[in-house]
Amino acid sequence: MKTGKKERLDAALRSGRGLSVEALAHHLCVDRNQAPRIAGAHGLAAEGSRFPWRRVWRQVHRVEGSHLAPHLSDMKARHPASVILAGIEDLEAALRAPLIDFATMAERMGKRPDTLAKALRQGRETLPFPTLQLGPRLRHYRPLEVRLWTAEEIRLDLPAAIPFPAPSEAAPEQQTPEPVRPPCPAANARKALFGGFAGASRITAT
Repeated sequence: MKTGKKERLDAALRSGRGLSVEALAHHLCVDRNQAPRIAGAHGLAAEGSRFPWRRVWRQVHRVEGSHLAPHLSDMKARHPASVILAGIEDLEAALRAPLIDFATMAERMGKRPDTLAKALRQGRETLPFPTLQLGPRLRHYRPLEVRLWTAEEIRLDLPAAIPFPAPSEAAPEQQTPEPVRPPCPAANARKALFGGFAGASRITAT
């Protein structure tokens, strides 16, 4: 990617405004043509021609974006010696950086990608941060989480998105009770003539 284009897309991510398809692809570290497919697979809907960050956090990252600010304060309180956390003023802004792929993550962990992949498949190793599975053979990672672990062995443990209640779990709507219908005039007349035995005699006769 040309330097000028990268700087323009980086600035678009930092701005916090809704993402164009091109900017979304830059954030996800995928080809522009892959971004719409990934968005559709994750239920990420656009508003007009752009993808709001609040939806990107929830649908792609599975993170509750509105909880990021208090989470940063909590992390700083739990890890007062962390130089990395101390340098972050806005956690959401820090997380808008482009994701990195599996090979880049492995290299930053000081491992060979193929060796790490084999160890993960065989269950000999686990990763201390989540994988964003964007598609077949598209395992991506948030660079801040990788940096925090490799430099200070701190798990960022981002707040999980709060799931919306399913329709069956939602509170039932208030329903207006159906009015009680009075018996029809014919029934009243029959009751007046034969009393309560009219129904009984019909049952007995059968």
